[in-house]
Amino acid sequence: MLKILIVILMASCVVWGIRFLTKAPDVLNAEIIQDGKLLRRVLLKKGDPAGEFAVEYKGGRNVLKTEDGKIAVIASDCPDKDCVKRGWLQRPGDSAVCLPNRLVIRISGKTEVDGVTW
Repeated sequence: MLKILIVILMASCVVWGIRFLTKAPDVLNAEIIQDGKLLRRVLLKKGDPAGEFAVEYKGGRNVLKTEDGKIAVIASDCPDKDCVKRGWLQRPGDSAVCLPNRLVIRISGKTEVDGVTW
């Protein structure tokens, strides 16, 4: 049992290392998708100044902030605020979802890692 736990722990460390120690690209795209439709693509570049915009859906509202090659949901009127707790999205494959407002933010771009499984 201890050997299995050690193997799982080592595999988790390798995945964590690949995920967090690889350098994020200088230019990324953030796809803002609502109710299954692409609303807009936001170009994220290192060194860009901060900017904010709101996305509304049937009375719901999310405020997104872009800054220095990353994006985050900084405010939402949804009850659990999981999208806000997600924090900054800055690597290809990062995403945040707000189910009540049917909003998905997904980062796309080139990466050196082929894939990571959770």
